[in-house]
Amino acid sequence: MKFIRVNTLKIDPKTLKNRLERKGVVLKETFLDYAFEVKESPFSIGSTPEYLFGYYIPQSISSMIPPIVLNPKEDDFVLDMCSAPGGKTTHLAQIMNNNGCIVAVEISKTRTKALKSNINRMGVLNTIIINKDMRKYKEDLLKKKIQFDKILLDAPCTGNEIKDKHRNVSKEDIKYCSLRQKELLNIALDLLKKGGELVYSTCSIEVEENEEVIRHVLNNRNDVELVYLTPDKFLGINIKKGYLDGTLRVFPPNEPFFIAKLRKI
Repeated sequence: MKFIRVNTLKIDPKTLKNRLERKGVVLKETFLDYAFEVKESPFSIGSTPEYLFGYYIPQSISSMIPPIVLNPKEDDFVLDMCSAPGGKTTHLAQIMNNNGCIVAVEISKTRTKALKSNINRMGVLNTIIINKDMRKYKEDLLKKKIQFDKILLDAPCTGNEIKDKHRNVSKEDIKYCSLRQKELLNIALDLLKKGGELVYSTCSIEVEENEEVIRHVLNNRNDVELVYLTPDKFLGINIKKGYLDGTLRVFPPNEPFFIAKLRKI
């Protein structure tokens, strides 16, 4: 299943749909008025002039859910902690109508190039790119007493078989990712303002990287609460309640995803 997200900072979804359909692309509407499933295309959907102009980005429908759930406002100060290649970063900017401010942090220098490319191509103006390790950058931010209204932590994970058909993950891989995810989530919560909200997501299917990470912070911190999510609004995709009440999971045939929302209290 292939999807595109229309960049409403540059073009109206109906206008883009008409342009692509005139070229023989068959699109199906989704629960988002600016996202379409690509049913047929006579060419690679990532090689059109419209793509190069930044009118849309190929992106799984599942990965569009975390920015929607975070729902940043136009005057918010937002942190995107693991931001490359920029699908969710540019989605946040779109939701914010290019207002407010996003700090997009990426540890990998190579992946930062892809992030810059997507931000520039899609006309995003409200985002600062930082190529640093969040575990070290946290200290700089706390020293300057910088905290955020909203934080997106789409955490590094072991992935899934739909995204990577050659996935071969060991128990050690899962344990390593789980430990790193807990560390990153605690960093995120330290950087979140009181009353601020955070969305934690992964494309992993493993409980150890998802529900267990959320349980860990809920059991070990007294300054955070779970914001209860329901799958009702995400019609047309295979999304259900997670194995921890109030969280969400997307299942095949859509790309597997886990989503949880926390509030600092």
